[in-house]
Order: sequence, then C-alpha cells, then structure tokens
Amino acid sequence: MTTETNDLIAEVTQLPVQPGAAMRLLWMLEDPRTSAADLGRLIESDPSLSTQVIRLANTAFYGLSGKVSSAWRAVTVLGLATVRALATTAAFDLFSEKGRSVPDDFWPHCVTSAAASAALARRVGIQSNEAFSAGLLHDIGTALVFRRAPRRYDSVIDRLTQDHTMTLIDAERQEFGATHAEVGAAALGVMRFPVELVEAIGAHHTEPSQVSSLLGRLLIASDALAIEIDGVTSEANFAIGETLEALDIPASAEQGLLEEVKRDQENLAGFLTVRG
Repeated sequence: MTTETNDLIAEVTQLPVQPGAAMRLLWMLEDPRTSAADLGRLIESDPSLSTQVIRLANTAFYGLSGKVSSAWRAVTVLGLATVRALATTAAFDLFSEKGRSVPDDFWPHCVTSAAASAALARRVGIQSNEAFSAGLLHDIGTALVFRRAPRRYDSVIDRLTQDHTMTLIDAERQEFGATHAEVGAAALGVMRFPVELVEAIGAHHTEPSQVSSLLGRLLIASDALAIEIDGVTSEANFAIGETLEALDIPASAEQGLLEEVKRDQENLAGFLTVRG
C-alpha cells in the first residue's frame, strides 16, 4: 500500500484516547474468564450500547420479542461474536446521532447482509452468530472512511453517477488509494478480530473462485443477496448464482434464499429504529 493509503487507514482506525464502555467491553471479550453477567454489567453502564444490545435481542429474528430485559440475558441470546460486532461499531461511534455518522443506506444494507450471512451459514455448517457478525461488519470500512472524509466519500458516489461503467471499488481506489474492504479489514485487524473474519471482510469483493476461506465465500454471497434485496445502486457484486455455486449451493436455491432473507430482514428491522 502507498503511504497515503497507510495514512488513511491509520486515521480512520484511530480510537478515542479515553476508552468508553464499548472499548472496555472488547477487552473483556478477550478474557475467557469473563461471564455473561460481567459483560452485562459493563454494557448496562452505557445506556446507548445497552439499548442497542437489548433491542437486537428482542427483534423477532431471535424469537424472544419483548422478553429480554437485561443486558446479560441479551448477551446469552446474541452470542459473543455478535456482541463483539456491536461493541466495535459503538467503539468507532457508528451509532452516533451527531450529523451523518454513516451513509444513509449503511445500516439497512449491513443488517440485510447479516441476515443473509446467517441464512447461508445454516446451509454450509458455519456458526450462525459468527456469520451474522461478519455480515453486520462487512462494510465497516465504508462507514469509517465516510466518518473521517464525508466530502471525499461523496465524490466517490459522484464518480459512479457520472460514469456508469465504473465500479465502486475502482472509484474508491481513485479517490483514496484503497477500498472500503481493505480499510474494514485493517480496522478489524487493529481490533484483534479473528484472522479468518478479517480476511473475509477484506475479500468480499474478490472473485469467489479466488477465495479459499468458506467464510470469505459466504460473505461474498450474502453481500450479493443483500444488494439484490436492498436495491443498492452504489455497490455491485457478483451474480447470486455464481456466489452460491462457490458454496456448493445450487443456483436454483436463489429464489428461496431471497425470500428467506427478506423475512429475516423484516424481523430485524426493529433494531434500526433506535440510535444512541
């Protein structure tokens, strides 16, 4: 990577000097002795983070609507991987209500991708909560770049509007010297996420046949499904059938998967109504 690219990644992955509850939660998640009750007490010390965790656990997606009233119970429902994903977005202040903290379609697309990742995980033998967290975080690089350089990010979108033959990846490389996938992988590497997840995030716009990791190929497929469902026009990925076949899922399963993910997306929609 160029010096400019390295500087950009260093800037967007910079965390607050004074660690808040979300950062302390990430540290606690690395300690195998930490219990759900310990995590719950820390989460409840931060009203915004507590609201997000409990609200997600109470979505219809988990089948416990309205029954989860404490953070420690939410931790047991969501699983540690998903809690870690939420803590990471909170540590980077991506739930902020101050101005435009993320692009307008960022959270809806990430939630749809998370639902798609979980649906695919059930078919290929990956832990659903781990796949869900990967889907939730797959575009975190976009949010980090947008937060630090919103005008330059808008210029990327302008490039796509003016030249319909250009891909998002090409536009990002022209403007920043790096893609959102590369920035996201770098950020999660800084946060010491598992290597497999970091590599999957970094490769989610790579040709499926060139990705050896099962989680990596799953993330490419979930992104393709989510782009189709959300009608995302600024981002393109590979044909859904192609990405499914890379997972040994027949292309004929596409329609059924789209319908399943749409249902799960609707069941998760309540998570997006709360902001810290």
